[in-house]
Formats: sequence, structure tokens, C-alpha cells
Amino acid sequence: MKLIICIHNHQPVGNMDHILEEAYTRSYMPFFSVLKDFPDIKINIHFTGFLFEWLTENKPEYMGLLKDLHDRGQLEVISGGMYEPILALLPEDDARAQIKLHLDLMEKTFGARPRGMWLAERVYEPQLPKVMARAGIEYTVIDDNHFKSVGLREDELYGYFITEADGERLFIFPGSELLRYVIPFKSIETVNESFRNMAAAGADVAIFADDGEKFGLWPGTFDYVYDKEHWLESFFRYLSDNAEWLQTVTFSDYMAAVPPMGRIYLPCESYREMEEWCLPAPRAREYSELLHSEDLEYRDFLKGGYYRHFLVKYSESNDMHKRMMRLSKAAKMNPGAKRHVYMAQANDSYWHGVFGGLYLPHLRGSVWRHLIEAAKLLDPKKPFVKGYIEDINLDGYDEAVIRNNEMEASFRLREGGVLYGLDYKPSSVNIMATLKRRYEGYHEKIREAVSQSSADGTKTIHDMVMAKEEGLDRFLHYDWYRRASLVDHVLGMDATLEAFYRCECVEPGDFVMEPYTAEMEKGKRAVELLLRRDGHFRIADGVLPLSISKRISVGEGAAEFTVDYDLTGDVDVPFVFGIEFNFAFLGSGGDRYLETEGGRYPLTLQEILGPAANLRFHDPYQNIEVFLELGEAAELWTFPVEVVSLSENGFERNYQSTMVMPVWRVDLAGGPRKISLKVRMDEARQA
Repeated sequence: MKLIICIHNHQPVGNMDHILEEAYTRSYMPFFSVLKDFPDIKINIHFTGFLFEWLTENKPEYMGLLKDLHDRGQLEVISGGMYEPILALLPEDDARAQIKLHLDLMEKTFGARPRGMWLAERVYEPQLPKVMARAGIEYTVIDDNHFKSVGLREDELYGYFITEADGERLFIFPGSELLRYVIPFKSIETVNESFRNMAAAGADVAIFADDGEKFGLWPGTFDYVYDKEHWLESFFRYLSDNAEWLQTVTFSDYMAAVPPMGRIYLPCESYREMEEWCLPAPRAREYSELLHSEDLEYRDFLKGGYYRHFLVKYSESNDMHKRMMRLSKAAKMNPGAKRHVYMAQANDSYWHGVFGGLYLPHLRGSVWRHLIEAAKLLDPKKPFVKGYIEDINLDGYDEAVIRNNEMEASFRLREGGVLYGLDYKPSSVNIMATLKRRYEGYHEKIREAVSQSSADGTKTIHDMVMAKEEGLDRFLHYDWYRRASLVDHVLGMDATLEAFYRCECVEPGDFVMEPYTAEMEKGKRAVELLLRRDGHFRIADGVLPLSISKRISVGEGAAEFTVDYDLTGDVDVPFVFGIEFNFAFLGSGGDRYLETEGGRYPLTLQEILGPAANLRFHDPYQNIEVFLELGEAAELWTFPVEVVSLSENGFERNYQSTMVMPVWRVDLAGGPRKISLKVRMDEARQA
């Protein structure tokens, strides 16, 4: 029996140097340091472009080792999209260009042009064979789940297949889900049993294709893979000792010796876990329970979700994607801008499961940084200000955009007329790259752990789930609206910060999620956007008319805008009016802070601050300061927006943004109420 081993090494664009260093030290270098001592073992290897460029620049000794192993015939290098995009989410020209960039880099480094490629997250769609073939790719490897979904059984998957789209041919290998769960997590005895069972079932080939990070970087794996139990060395020795019946080969070796098993056409699929994660959260939990039930007879017929649904599940992901698509078209004739668009296509920031970086602010920040860099290269060189109203998010509703040389502001008209994107171009930062607190199915594991701990008084959350801190259940609060800015809250006089933090405030006004009308006035040196809602104020026996208008003014050549509010109506009871802002600083520690006339405060403060008219947010890491200047002093409500997310390291609390809301007591019995404010941005000055 032949064994094809394919190792996929990946780090997302924008990941921090210390993370790459750790991955190199605990996984990438140890793996090949062991492999070099077993010259009879062949593997296939894939490095994503961002990681490979980092290794080339920082680890010359490692690159030398890779070239030596390649030259002596131990490695077949395979390609992929340069910055590990989901090909199905890209314009076809971009998909082919990303593949060719990676092919060129591999050929330049190793002297041979790869024949195959790794398909990011194994997200397959029927048009992709044409895309890959036209880029020069002959084969790819995906999960056996794709093949089982069209009715093939396990014993029909020992080989590879041929498919086509528009007459363009592609060979496809099915990677074994069984082996993904066995290697390297089970004993060598169990691995041997798995291979023996495959051979007994008539297998001509077994295919293991999975992440290289599970060999040392995943929690707990370094000790037993390398340091203490030396699993990888034992595995390679096992393969060497059993070479008379189990021989490692490359994809190209196998294709040269064995023809394809037949023709196949596959639907839109990914690996089974991804099809759970992209479902709506309640359905994902139901699907997981069904998938892991004891009755597995019909497991192959269970169909999960569709990867593109992440763009529905997370509106923040859709915002990035649609901005990327618009810039890709605009940057067609600008290679510098196009390269930034490619880097913004890195897949990790667009989805979330156990992996996936949507919940990681620095990865979302990286996408926005490259999108803004691309936009800057396409901007006119002379001062300008432009505005337009159109459906930029392709959700069936118009948005409004105002931009100049220094900034770009995006407003969501259908939901409160809120400011949901604010780019500061000199520092290439979208300070509104926030994420709201959402229910995820895995949150039930935290609640179950707390419940059991309370019941018997002995177990802690650490007994049930891996968690980085105790008491994570205290942070399971869910937002019913987008965490944006210029969010208009009409609250009762009894509203409290704690209830507002928990999203448990009952709002008598109906302005947060309701549509605002929009009119845009364009002048030569300024654009004004007038947003208005004629809404309601609920009272015990009915509703009263209440209208809110806000006029946003942006001039050319400055990173600032003014907002003038008018509140009018027949509301005969006093109420609290708050204008919510959320600013994303990628992190809350170090020397980031909020400053008012009353002092300097950490971004994680949950408190009501005394009246202030001037606020300054300081973030030297993103090289930005945000100033909020109020026409009249107001009490300030503030708290950190933090989510509880799941990664391979377990449950963790992630800071997403800082909420600050000036609040005023309003009594319209004395006539309309006017409120004015200014928001401006600058590069970070010394603290």
C-alpha cells in the first residue's frame, strides 16, 4: 500500500511575529529536523505565501534544509493561493493570479514549478477545476467528505479521480478524515491498526492531508510529538521499518504509476467541521449533536452548512468581503494596489469556528489595513471630498459613504443611520472594525460546566472545558444591534449602565435598528449627509411622536467631521438620550487609554464618568488618536466590548472595542433639543 503524506503549514497575513516564531520553534523546524534523519520517507509540503516569505526573510538555515530535502527527492512542493484565500469568494482573475504568484515563488525557490495545490479550508465549488487548471494546476487534495456526499463509500476512495469544468481537467485526491483524527493524536499501535485495516479493505493508497501545526503547536502536542514521547520520530521509524508493505510516495509518484479511478463531479463542500461552523449558531449545535450521536450508520448523508453563509452569519465579514470586491475591480490596472487587495483576501478573518480569525481583532485589522492601503493608491493626489449613496454591501439597502484624502466614513441607513466604518488613511486603520457580541453554540459548554460546578461543588470550569480564566460565563452577553457609532439611544430615566452593558435596557425610543432617510448635499469642498427618522416614544398607553435628525459634515483634506443633532416631538416626559460610539483598538493593554478632563482611564473600564466635553483615545500601536469634542459636557458611560470565543487553545475572552456614550437628560417640554459634536483623528503623539 502507498501512503501519501501532505503537510499544510499556514500563518495568516497580519499574524504577529512572536506567534510565527513560536510556530517555527515548536512545529516547523522540529518536523523537518526529524524528517532529515529518515531519507527514505517522502512527503508533500505546502507553505502559504505570507508564512513562506517570513521564513525566507528570517530563517535562512531552515530554507536551506528545505532545499536540501527537496533536492534529494524527499519533498514534493505543492502550491496554493499566495495569501491563502478562499478561491470561491474571489473574482476569477484574482484567484488565478494568487495561484500564479505562489507558483512563481515556489519555482524561484526550488527550481521546479509545482503541479498540485492546497485548496484553502478545502472549500470546493464546481467551477474551481476551471480556475485551477487555467492557472496551471493539475491536481488538488480535499477531504473524503466531499466524495461521500455524492454517495461514495469509504472503500471506494482509495485512489484519485478526474473532474472538469467547462472542459478544463483537474485530478482530485480524497484525504482521509479518519487519518486526520488518528495522526498524530493516537499511539503508533493505533496508527498501524488503521493502516492494516485499510490494506485489508483493499486500499491501494492511504492519504493523510492536514495542518502542520498539529505537530507541535497545538496545545499539548509539542511534548509528545517531540520533547518527551518523540511521537514523530517513532512514526517515521515505523514507516521505515514497514516499507516492505507500506511505502510513502508523493502525489506525482502515485499519478505516474496509477491511473485515476474514474470521473466525478462534486458539489459545494468543505470538511465536515467547517460545515458545522458555518451554520447559524443554534442549528450548528443541533447538527453537532446529531453528528456525534451513537447512531453513525447514516453519517455520510448528513449535510451541514455552506461556507458562503459566513457572509450572512457575520455582517462584519460581509463588509470586508464587499469592500475587497469593489477594490479588486478598481485596482485592475494598479499592481501595487492589487497586491494589497490580494493580502486582504487572506481567508482567516472572514470566518469563525474552532479556527478562523474573525474573532481576532489583529487579523481583521490586517484585512482593513491592506484594503485602506489599496484605496490610498487609487485616490486622487490633490485634495478632494466625495460622497455617494448606494448598496455597497449588496444587502438590498443603500449605505452612504463620504471620503476625502484623510478619511472614509460609511453609514448604515437601514439600521439607525449609524457610522459603521471609519478609515483613518494616514495610519491605514479602520477604527470602526468592531465585532458585536453574538451567541455561539459552544457557549452552552461553558454554561453546562458552571451548572455542574454549582450542583456538586467540586468541579470547576477547567474540569469540563479548556478555559484561559475562570468565570467566563459572566461575559456571555449578546448584542441585539451592530456595535457601531452614532447609535441613537432613547432611554428611560431609570436606565442603568449595568443593564445597558448586558443589553437588557428597555428602550422607549425606536431608533437603534430602524431605518433613517438620507439626503446628501455635495459642494466643491464639503459633503453633508442629513439623516432623519420620524420615530416613536413608547408610553404605558400608547406612543408619542419623536423625531431625530443628524447632519454630518465632511470637508476636504481633514480627518474630521461634525454632527449636529435635532430632537423634536410631542414627548411630554423627560428621557435619557445617549449617542453611542465604539472604537476598535486591537487590544486594551499597554499604553492605550481614554482621557477626559477628569483624568486618564484604561480602555477596559466599566464605569460612569463625570461630565466632560473633550475625550481623547490614544493608541500608539495603530498610530492613531481619536478625539470626541462635545458641544456641551455630558456624563459618559463606558465599558469594554468583549466576546467569549473558542480556538484550538480553548475558551478565551477577546477585547473587541471600547464603548463610550455621552448621555444627556432631555425634556422636550421646553422645545426642540440641539446637540453638536465633532470627531477628529490624528496620528498618535507622545503620551
